[in-house]
Amino acid sequence: MLVVSSVLTAAEYRALVENSPVLIWRSGTDALCDYFNDTWLEFTGRTLQQEMGNGWAEGVHPDDLNPCVELYLDRFAKRQSFEMEYRLRRHDGVYRYIFDRGTPFFADDGTFLGFIGSCVDIDDRRRAQTEREQKHQQEVHSAQQFEKWVVEIVSHDIRDPLGVVDFAAHSLLNHSGDPEAVKRAAGRARRGVERIKNIVGDLLDLSRARHGAMRMAMKPLELHHTCTEVLDDFREAAAGRELLFEAHGDDVSCTWDEHRVVQAVSNLVSNALQHSPPATPIIVRAFSNPDQPVAIEVHNHGHIPDDIRPFLFNPFASGGKTRGRTGGLGLGLFIAKAIAEAHGGTVEVNSSPANGTSFRLVLPREPLAARSVA
Repeated sequence: MLVVSSVLTAAEYRALVENSPVLIWRSGTDALCDYFNDTWLEFTGRTLQQEMGNGWAEGVHPDDLNPCVELYLDRFAKRQSFEMEYRLRRHDGVYRYIFDRGTPFFADDGTFLGFIGSCVDIDDRRRAQTEREQKHQQEVHSAQQFEKWVVEIVSHDIRDPLGVVDFAAHSLLNHSGDPEAVKRAAGRARRGVERIKNIVGDLLDLSRARHGAMRMAMKPLELHHTCTEVLDDFREAAAGRELLFEAHGDDVSCTWDEHRVVQAVSNLVSNALQHSPPATPIIVRAFSNPDQPVAIEVHNHGHIPDDIRPFLFNPFASGGKTRGRTGGLGLGLFIAKAIAEAHGGTVEVNSSPANGTSFRLVLPREPLAARSVA
């Protein structure tokens, strides 16, 4: 039977240490380093003579040097193992975080001989951990902000229409014999309920958009019919303002989510009505040129100041400011953009004092989502 000895020769031990994938160092009883393996020297790009004694400390990042040396000398004096992280300059001049573990070693008779240490490059792991922590902090902040918004909505936006419904209910009880009064009260109650439904719907859309899960139900719809239908729905709310439709190109049938596209265009029209001068027209234009994405443009005579453009599509923002748009949560543009992106499209905006403002909903004729949504 073949017996393999587990005892290594001195040459084998040396080869094992020199070729180890970790950086190895050794110090004597004076706490000065007297050995570094080839892996260490390859990492730092320095010679053994340069690293000997305290020379290795020249490669430690200035911000980490004092804590590093203080911990090392403290544990050395106490003959205790230590672990620490610090930045060490690599041969290319880049500082990399390393994990250094040092431990005392002794002769067979118990005589203290110094310390032996091993180091591992953990910079990539540390960066990934930092990114995860930053992402987690952002998610926590976002959740806290969302919670704050929800509290504000419940305490204000939903309470108001609930008050309307409550008032209408009392009117119905007190004027049950007056048909006109009952009709007015019922109308107020219905409008209050609709406001609450719209608020809840916007919040659900916001939650889905934030988690990338906006539901889509794709089917063919007629472009021109959809645009004119949206404008017809706003005739009464527009209070006599001119709502115009312009067709540029032939009417086409597109595979989109009809409810979502109507919602996006409605949000753009509503935004135009609320943020443009009174008595000025709102124009919806449909562009359906062959071999190009379809575009629905909503134009008004208002102007968006440069300082609020970066906030236009933020949730709970209105006119670049915080929530407060009449009858809404400031989610209209955010949801319109989310709907466009769910179709594989975009929302573009152009605004100038001379030409007014145009929001352009650009959608592919056959969105990617149409082939991936059952």
